[in-house]
Amino acid sequence: MLLLRNARLLLTEPHAASGEYRDILVAGGKIAAIQDRIEIGNLSVEETDLQGAYVSPGLVDAHVHFIGATWDDGFTSKTPEIFISDFLRGGVTTAVGVLGLGYGCEDLRNLNCKVQALRAEGLSAYMYTGNFRFPSPSITGSAPEDIVTLPYVLGVKITITDKFSSHPSPEEMSRLASEAYVAGLQSGKPGLLHIHVAEYGDPYAYLRKVQEISGVPSDRFVPTHCNTNRDLLDGAVAYALAGNPIDFSAILEPARGCLTSIKASKAIAEILGKGVAPELITLSSDGNVGLPIRDENQKCVGLYMERVLSLWDNVRAMIQDGIEPDLAISFASRYPAQRLGLYPAKGTISVGADADLLAFTNDWTLDRVYMKGRLGLSGGNPLVFSRFEPEMKRRVDLECSR
Repeated sequence: MLLLRNARLLLTEPHAASGEYRDILVAGGKIAAIQDRIEIGNLSVEETDLQGAYVSPGLVDAHVHFIGATWDDGFTSKTPEIFISDFLRGGVTTAVGVLGLGYGCEDLRNLNCKVQALRAEGLSAYMYTGNFRFPSPSITGSAPEDIVTLPYVLGVKITITDKFSSHPSPEEMSRLASEAYVAGLQSGKPGLLHIHVAEYGDPYAYLRKVQEISGVPSDRFVPTHCNTNRDLLDGAVAYALAGNPIDFSAILEPARGCLTSIKASKAIAEILGKGVAPELITLSSDGNVGLPIRDENQKCVGLYMERVLSLWDNVRAMIQDGIEPDLAISFASRYPAQRLGLYPAKGTISVGADADLLAFTNDWTLDRVYMKGRLGLSGGNPLVFSRFEPEMKRRVDLECSR
């Protein structure tokens, strides 16, 4: 049991208004009580006074390349697997793993094993089946059967309007959407299509056509990377104003060499100003991917890799730019949890929710991370590591000291 005193709560209902001070009692990895003052009597409880620090739910990152991703530059461009401490440094307590290009370099079975490993280490890990290709590859023999029979598969990833896509027709995509939707109904999952959009064409017109053919509810289609360029962002506004969800990628920004992109925090502020309903907007990292660094002539001069730190960086940027903390954090916590069918276990501080909690310093620096009540980061430093991570770091430090 864990007792956190004097927490200034965010994203909590109905226990307190935003920013009010409460005590939080955690038992069995879940929030057992939220009160002005919790008296524990003779119970054996680990007690921590947070001294008025803001506390929010853990971040929910719906797009991370757990086992690495390969760029179009050969085998050596595949990024390495991610570690549990990488998530903790970024305040991510729930994440969904995806494949990229796929083919021989990235394997769904390997991704499923990585999901299991991360869950054993404390992360609430899930995955999408499929990758860039159509027909969608799968573990069981079909993507919808993966959704029904594999416990942590929430939907299917697929790619459109990209030179790396297999370019499925609207009719083919409608069939996949319908099958994923039915599989979700059978298994109590969202049965989403998580859709990579990029570079050219009008993905939103394509998706409207697929929705018309299939009859699948529009909230089962989630286009991501909608801040890749100005055309995609402008199209996303009209698409979302019609009631459709959209997702922005935190890793994309001109300062990192993605010269055509719009920083996600700025993109969200812009579309909020144009009247898009906040609950239709989510933010994911696209973490652990290798992205091209381009010069002023759009020539690729290298690859940039970042784990998941960009997610909180963009949330904090929104707060610093004047967006209310509850709302800014919702884009990377409550709203993705709702989209993924994980709310209210995730994305809120409420009795019965998982005790995935973040505590911050006064300048919104991440100070503490709890994964289902287990302290995983303190003073900004991870306390939980993947099995071989400490030994790898020790060997690197040893080599550097020679």
